[in-house]
Amino acid sequence: MKDEKYLPLTEYLKRTEKKELLLSMAEVEEILGFSLDTSAFQHKEFWANCTASTKAYSWMDAGYEIVEINLKEETILFKQKAWI
Repeated sequence: MKDEKYLPLTEYLKRTEKKELLLSMAEVEEILGFSLDTSAFQHKEFWANCTASTKAYSWMDAGYEIVEINLKEETILFKQKAWI
């Protein structure tokens, strides 16, 4: 399920050559060009690797999954899927 508003994150991840990428939530907001919902900073579930989620589709379509979320540090660790 695609949502054009998350397309900049998909494109960013597709361009990177890193197998793992640690981004701050502020960096994700900069990439997207808009502020994340408050729930992104409060609930790990916001970052669930779920294909029914338009935001999750953005990183999963680029071949990544989120393997770690640190709400205190406001960071997200993306890891390239092994089959990519």
